[in-house]
Amino acid sequence: MTQSPFAAETANRTCPLPGGRKLGFAEGGDPKGAPVFYFHGFPGSRLEATLLPASGVRLIGVDRPGYGLSTARPYRTLADWPGDIAALADHLGLKRFGVVGVSGGGPYAASVAHGLGSRVNALALVCGLGPPEAPGMTFGGDSRIATALRFTGSRVFLAALGRQIMLSDRALAALRDWRMRRMPRAGADAAFRDGPMAQLMVANWREGLKRSSLGMAADARIYGQPWHFALKDIATPTGIWHGRADTIVPISIGEYYAAHVPSAAAHFTENDGHFSIVINSLDAITSFLKSRA
Repeated sequence: MTQSPFAAETANRTCPLPGGRKLGFAEGGDPKGAPVFYFHGFPGSRLEATLLPASGVRLIGVDRPGYGLSTARPYRTLADWPGDIAALADHLGLKRFGVVGVSGGGPYAASVAHGLGSRVNALALVCGLGPPEAPGMTFGGDSRIATALRFTGSRVFLAALGRQIMLSDRALAALRDWRMRRMPRAGADAAFRDGPMAQLMVANWREGLKRSSLGMAADARIYGQPWHFALKDIATPTGIWHGRADTIVPISIGEYYAAHVPSAAAHFTENDGHFSIVINSLDAITSFLKSRA
């Protein structure tokens, strides 16, 4: 397995927070580049930020509470996240910074851009989940799963089951075989599924879940809750990247962001899927973030 050049030195850092909690973070990209906080997917961990060769950008990946090295926060909400990031930015001596949310990190990036205002110089939303009213905001397009996630007991059970599958080589292989029967290899993300990045992403997911499933359960609850702000109130320069061949987070959510964030510049590609959009658009994403630093 390929190792990130930052893993040995900066993959396991923590920041103390008020109340005795801690926030886990890792750094990737260019240590002298423009600072950008990276918000991982669902599930995920801070390590995602160390996997991308982001030229000219200092990517700071952050574990959400209950993932990786971050202390769980009972009953956390989307509105709590900007305060945690402000504390981490102060800890690192950063007055201004960019934010990027990938997949399940999208709502958290939007919340920080809104909540921290002028401290955030750029917002990048990459194949991101959106507000619950956005068309397509169901898990895998399955309304039965989305309905189950509204209930605490089933949500906690599904998160715990997901964690057990992710931590088991045998169960993960069985799940992969099942998905391949439903989604042939000829899809937009085939190169990702067959390449070394897939194994790195599995390690990243396992890092996020190795201590508990609390972060995943909290995310599942939050994704279905109304947001505490309106997209029209985001004043931060915003770039949106989404592939029309995405079978995990539908393009309709990216289109919803584009229609409601006033400053948004949308980049919709015809042949990219959920994972390939990140790799194929990385140069454009980092250029956008650097240009506003």
